[in-house]
Amino acid sequence: MVNLYRRGRIAERKVVNDLNEKGFENIRRSAGSRGAADIYAVRDGVKHYFQVKSGSARISSDEIARLRELAQQRRGKAIVIHRKDGKNKWRFYGEW
Repeated sequence: MVNLYRRGRIAERKVVNDLNEKGFENIRRSAGSRGAADIYAVRDGVKHYFQVKSGSARISSDEIARLRELAQQRRGKAIVIHRKDGKNKWRFYGEW
């Protein structure tokens, strides 16, 4: 049985693989999912900050606010990727 934390980290790894295929560079995962973003990446000179949710997990309004604030401070894009049934659904929350 896989615990929820490990399931989330597995989903993040799969999202990283997808980002590589989509041409993102300098992809980094946060240590222990403690920050506002789980994944940081760059494409076409634009910074992207990703929060990954898997299965039935939902992002809270506080998490959205923290992600948006981080992206705004660093002049990037705030994105939530919900991974379910092997598919990634992207949702943009702002670009600065």
